[in-house]
Amino acid sequence: MLLEKLKEQADFTNHEREVAEYILGHTEEIPGMSSKELAQASFTSKATVVRLSQKLGLAGYQEFKLKLVEEINQKNRLSQMLAGEPITDQSSYSDIIHALPVLYDKAVTNTRLALDKNTMNRINNVLQRAECIDLYGTGISYILAQSAVFKFATLGLECSAYESINGHYLAARKNKKTIAFLISFTGANRTVIRMAKYLREGTNNYVVGLLGPHNQVIRKWCHEIVEIPNRDSLLSLDVITSFSAVTYVLDIFFSLLLAKRYEEHAKSSLEMLTHMELLLDKNP
Repeated sequence: MLLEKLKEQADFTNHEREVAEYILGHTEEIPGMSSKELAQASFTSKATVVRLSQKLGLAGYQEFKLKLVEEINQKNRLSQMLAGEPITDQSSYSDIIHALPVLYDKAVTNTRLALDKNTMNRINNVLQRAECIDLYGTGISYILAQSAVFKFATLGLECSAYESINGHYLAARKNKKTIAFLISFTGANRTVIRMAKYLREGTNNYVVGLLGPHNQVIRKWCHEIVEIPNRDSLLSLDVITSFSAVTYVLDIFFSLLLAKRYEEHAKSSLEMLTHMELLLDKNP
């Protein structure tokens, strides 16, 4: 990066440092200046300006200006993208503990507003009759899938999370009514797309995609799509919002299952309480 090299001033002569300091102090003006004008403004010479350009690995001053304009534009774009971020390098502990609930709330609210009731009802109708629930994801979406599996399992349902296709397992259970949820925060994860294609073409699974907005390819392999809003944050905050959004959708389906199994679940919960001393270590 030119600006970084100008700040470091490694192996610069005194005159080259003077040019570098002037450039750093008048960055926006440099693209409109000739080498002669820059030399005069920095009280050096044209030869010094050219030598500095070459020392920075460029053919001459004209190439230096082109590279500088490119870097300035990139820096401005970066500043614009970061302007809307709730967390910056100036954020304090107090700022962050107030900003995160806003992120969660926006993620859930935007997802709720985007949900299609008919789509959710169709998925729920299949879910209520399913004998097995499989969730697929990669990386952090696999962790999310594991979390959902734990919740669904508390209702006594057969449920598993996977990072890849297990062909033997799927073939052995081909006659079971299975609903498969595929999670991709972008909607364009290649591994998830391949899994969707296999599940749709090679099994009788009912395939549901919980997907970010870039889902043009994968949607043809899914019976239903629930689109998850994605902030496309530069600072990985999209992970927070996408994680919250998908969790919200899966919790809706969990709650729908719970509502249908309410009395049965209440009985099993009471049964669990009779053995609570076996689950908790109450010794000091």
